[in-house]
Amino acid sequence: MDKIETMKRYIAVAQTGSFTQASNQLGVPKSAISMSVSRLEEHLQTRLLRRSTRQVSLTEAGERYLSQSQRLIDELEGLENQFQRESNELSGVIKVDMPSRFFSTVVAPNLHQWFELHPKTQLRLVGADYRIDLIKERIDCVIRGGVLEDSNLIARHLGDIEMINCVSPSYVERYGLPTQLNQLDQHFVVDYAPEQGALQSGFEYVKNNKTHFVSTKSLISVSTTDAYLSACLNGLGIIQLPKWGVQEQIARGELIEVLSDYVCMPMPMSVLYESRHQQPRRIREFIDWLSHLFARFSNNQPDTKL
Repeated sequence: MDKIETMKRYIAVAQTGSFTQASNQLGVPKSAISMSVSRLEEHLQTRLLRRSTRQVSLTEAGERYLSQSQRLIDELEGLENQFQRESNELSGVIKVDMPSRFFSTVVAPNLHQWFELHPKTQLRLVGADYRIDLIKERIDCVIRGGVLEDSNLIARHLGDIEMINCVSPSYVERYGLPTQLNQLDQHFVVDYAPEQGALQSGFEYVKNNKTHFVSTKSLISVSTTDAYLSACLNGLGIIQLPKWGVQEQIARGELIEVLSDYVCMPMPMSVLYESRHQQPRRIREFIDWLSHLFARFSNNQPDTKL
């Protein structure tokens, strides 16, 4: 039994309360995680988890083992970081969460450059558009757009991205081309709601440095950025999103820019991470790489080598 790997699997189950979520988080089959935890309990001769069809909870022994095993894993990561500081070669897994459109349009096309520099690293992408608990999920860093809420995380501002309003040709055929704000009561927007809660359909724009909101009808609400774009491409409404994220679709005529005089406030983008005393160098350098990558796109320099 690989005690360290088994410990990591147990921690994932204990933190998420689910063998399925632990499987998704670690990229390991659910059956393998279940078997590891069962063998761990057998080895320790104690019950760590209470299992039911709906949830997994910790026994008293399980809570004690979780806190002590977490401390041990953190010490091991600190030891790894100590030696990585002495070496120019980075290694290990980087767990990161970011909006799917940001990954597909900005990060993914340039990841080969990162791996050319650091071939012994591995990226594990969570790709959740909804808000996640970075510490609970043991994510190294997350990228988020918009105004951030107060938290215990460290936030590094990457920059602001220019927004654009778009519709598809099929939408124009069905509902016409919106050219004035007073026409919006005859149009639809695609709602983007990454978290559950009350929806407020509407069109947002800035005038005289003040944000205004026009209530607008909606046919569909979505919770991911990929679905948001897909809904627009299929004629379901107006969307407001980063300009450089849809330049190819506009060039191909798949999307049409509308109401260019009424765009919403540029979206601030940030990378968030837990304040750790001994953060692995691979994480620090990956965050620096993301920052340089975003600056490159903000300056419209797509061919600059990172």
